Amino acid sequence: MVDMADPTFIDLIRLVKKRRWVILAVACLVMAGAYVYTQFQVPIYKAQGMVKYEPPGGGAGNANLAYWDQAASMRTQIRMLSSEDLIAAVAKKIGKPAGFSAQEVRDTSLISISATHRDPKEAADVVNAAMDVFAEKDMAERSTTARKALEDVSSRRREIEASLAQLEEVRKEYLENNPGTGMGGALTSNLVELEARRREMLKRFTPEHPEVVAIDQRLQSVRARLSKTPGQDLELERLNRDIKVNEEIYIALSKQVEESKVALSGIPIFVTIISRAAPPPAPFYPRKQMNYLMGLAFGLALGLIAAFMLESMDVSISTIEEIESVTGMPVLAVVPHLGVGKRWENLKKGILRKERYSLDAFRSMLLFHQKAKSPAVEVYHSLRSAIQSASPGIDHRVLAFTSTGVAEGKTLTSINFSLAAAHAGLKVLLVGADLRRPVLYRIFGLPKQPGFMEALSGKGDWKGMTYGTVDFLMGEVDLDKLLSFSGIDNFKVMTGWAESTSDVVNLLSADLLPKFIESARPHFDYIVFDCPPTLLFVDSVLIAAHCDAAVMVYQTGKMARQALKRAKDQLTAANVKILGLVLNDMQSSAVVAGYSYYDGYSYYEKQD
Repeated sequence: MVDMADPTFIDLIRLVKKRRWVILAVACLVMAGAYVYTQFQVPIYKAQGMVKYEPPGGGAGNANLAYWDQAASMRTQIRMLSSEDLIAAVAKKIGKPAGFSAQEVRDTSLISISATHRDPKEAADVVNAAMDVFAEKDMAERSTTARKALEDVSSRRREIEASLAQLEEVRKEYLENNPGTGMGGALTSNLVELEARRREMLKRFTPEHPEVVAIDQRLQSVRARLSKTPGQDLELERLNRDIKVNEEIYIALSKQVEESKVALSGIPIFVTIISRAAPPPAPFYPRKQMNYLMGLAFGLALGLIAAFMLESMDVSISTIEEIESVTGMPVLAVVPHLGVGKRWENLKKGILRKERYSLDAFRSMLLFHQKAKSPAVEVYHSLRSAIQSASPGIDHRVLAFTSTGVAEGKTLTSINFSLAAAHAGLKVLLVGADLRRPVLYRIFGLPKQPGFMEALSGKGDWKGMTYGTVDFLMGEVDLDKLLSFSGIDNFKVMTGWAESTSDVVNLLSADLLPKFIESARPHFDYIVFDCPPTLLFVDSVLIAAHCDAAVMVYQTGKMARQALKRAKDQLTAANVKILGLVLNDMQSSAVVAGYSYYDGYSYYEKQD
């Protein structure tokens, strides 16, 4: 168990390595949820267009528009774009409800208009319609004053034109009713004719045109002569004077009409469409990459939380210091995780928490399948040295290998320890003493019996019940690997199998076991008993009581600390000498913070 009270960085790294499958599983679940959520979201497309709002000459240094506050004006235009009237005008233009937003582009005179919709084309249509309506309304609002001025001047000109026509009609009637006006009448008729011609010419020419000027001169001459006519022509003169005044007013109004038309057509454009919206090729929502990244981050965070929770509830022990502190026993060796080379086997063991490997996978972890300088080989040789140091002065050692619970690797450890000792030139007898669940005969492909039970029962000479190299060759192990393993001739196996387990305890409690040990001891440097788990059966206690010492195998993180302590207490209660613990199947690269035993071994292995 990683220390969560005051964790260091190394503790956190160890936690991640230890609980990596939990972290990955939670992360994958959250990622799958994020993927499903994203796939079920309706895609939303976002179209965007750009308009420029800037009065002509509105830049810095223009004195005529120095009062113009660009920032305030831009805010005003943004509000206008968001007004209900403009939104209604856009909806009317496209024939359906419209929704869009406007935002000022910082430090520019640009306004960004965007719209979202399930249909990319409709989103673009809304933006384009909004830009068109905005430009049209801006132009319409600023042209209202000029248009009103044009309408007022035109109306006034029509009134003067009607008044002038009425005066001319009165003058005509006067001349018809007073034919004896003499010279005045002729002059007046000439005057009327010249004035009529002048009005016609003003429709095509300006008052400064030479022909108009010539007529003006003739009119001036006629009026001068008419002024010298007798008093009976005074009424006619008054009419002529009124007509002249109205003509001058008419000319002035006509000039104002033309000027108003020019002003109306020359209104400056403040709103310019910079870029029209096009249907977006990809949806704006959902943001798939963002959702997946957030799902991954959230999944990893939840995975770490789950790992912390599991670790806080873990009652097992995993560090050398903690194991030695709880049990009071030294750690003799730390056996690394032996990859079986088969992904499915590793997957079942790692993720599915399968208790045991298949038979072929188990065989692949035997010592003669490992490289000569692999960490596993070096660890088992170190274990042999540690056992020799822990039990000095004994030439022929009898050891019992046991564990707290099932599937902690005691059988693999006892086999590989025996092979390591044989490889070192020592004669070794491995006894299958796990009579409740015998497995040695299956591993090496040997007969079930005769074996340990028959040797204890005295059904024959125990020497004839051991199996060696020739028997292994007849079995199911890899012959090439076996024969290439130096010292295999020093390795003997005695299988163990009981037809009925009811008499196992009675048989082990009798005096037959010590007699067998004393008989076999002189022939071997090591006699190794592969015993059943201590907490499950009393067999291991009965066997270990007659051995020189016992070695406990513990797979870190598998059994609770109290279970390990109770197994140790059962053995010590029977006066069994426990040499120490073998930590088996270590997944992490460091059992002591900051140092990895296996990396050191691997360094020397790579030198080849």
